[in-house]
Amino acid sequence: MVRKVPEKKVSAGGTETVIRSSRGRLGFASNVGKVRRVDEDSLLAMEIQTAYLSEPRTRMLLMVADGMGGHSRGDVASRTAVRAVAGTILPVLTSQEDIPRSTYDRELRAAVANANQAIFDEARRHPECEGMGTTLSLAVVDGRDLYIANVGDSRTYIINEQEIFQVTRDHSLVQELVDRGELRPEEARHHPKKNVITMALGVYDEVTPDIGCLTAEPGDLVLVCCDGLINHVEDEDIQRVVVESTDPQTACEILVALANKGGGTDNISVIIARVQPPPRT
Repeated sequence: MVRKVPEKKVSAGGTETVIRSSRGRLGFASNVGKVRRVDEDSLLAMEIQTAYLSEPRTRMLLMVADGMGGHSRGDVASRTAVRAVAGTILPVLTSQEDIPRSTYDRELRAAVANANQAIFDEARRHPECEGMGTTLSLAVVDGRDLYIANVGDSRTYIINEQEIFQVTRDHSLVQELVDRGELRPEEARHHPKKNVITMALGVYDEVTPDIGCLTAEPGDLVLVCCDGLINHVEDEDIQRVVVESTDPQTACEILVALANKGGGTDNISVIIARVQPPPRT
């Protein structure tokens, strides 16, 4: 069973946006910001509840794709990527079997490859879309296990009262400078080339995503976002909002508003999901 969630509208930073809430476990918001004319981000936030042989299971599929290529291009690339990934990974997530890590590793790589190919196919059908691309940060929550796939500079975090931990590593020029010791991490946020990314879907024939798995604790929150959030809201402020908010949806709305208050120079997209304790046996 896939939970359908109600739609409502709120105002964030003076711009109306459509958001959806999911009874305290899952929230997301997307906003065009204050400068861009088109929202090139695409999101998918889904809670999948199944029961086979009286054994309930809940999994979550979360992804943010930040499109590049201008009007009617970046939005096409991000939307194409999200749909291709969902088409690949959803049949796996609705399996009645326990899914081993090796299967997740294989399927996440396949999902990213399919998304990359789907963007090239779309560009061939529509020449005006040639050159479009997108980042992708993808997270699957299966019990306490968090599986991630990442291409570009959108990010996935784990947040709790003690820390905000960046799970993914940016594929960007400034991150390479930080890795080589040529730039301090605190300088990266305001570097003039902070938006130059070194990997994206739809740009190269083959991409090598970062794939990983880690264990979260019950009550931890998983946050997936684009750089439109992190460019304007410091990590410690993100942590404070997420921890102090009454539910993930409220936190998403506050973070979007803060990013707009900080300048809103890009599209802003954020997903927050709460890791649930395992069901009682």
